[in-house]
Amino acid sequence: MTNGTFFKSEQVQENLNDIFNTYHEIASVTNQLPSMSMEERVEHIDRCKVLIDKQKTFYFRLCLASKDDAEAADMKMRINALSQAFGYADLAACMDAMIATLDNSRGTIDNT
Repeated sequence: MTNGTFFKSEQVQENLNDIFNTYHEIASVTNQLPSMSMEERVEHIDRCKVLIDKQKTFYFRLCLASKDDAEAADMKMRINALSQAFGYADLAACMDAMIATLDNSRGTIDNT
């Protein structure tokens, strides 16, 4: 098992930067949610789903890398332990629940 090559990868660093930038864009407008139009709220939900999709893809890659990379395996273990503390089997289950909640919220907005 190697130690630390996963997180040093240029592609992994690009993915992490993309996730961070997407999160920052979403977080910067979240406090404006009460004043958003219904269309803007739907767009915000869709952007949140895009962020979660990026995170799910990254988590999947982390899981694959964890088989050969000790640092990735440690990160996966910590993430899953945190997810389990919130009642989920792993991060993937947590993200699936987030998507379901967002879909439910979008359905509520679409029906108003």
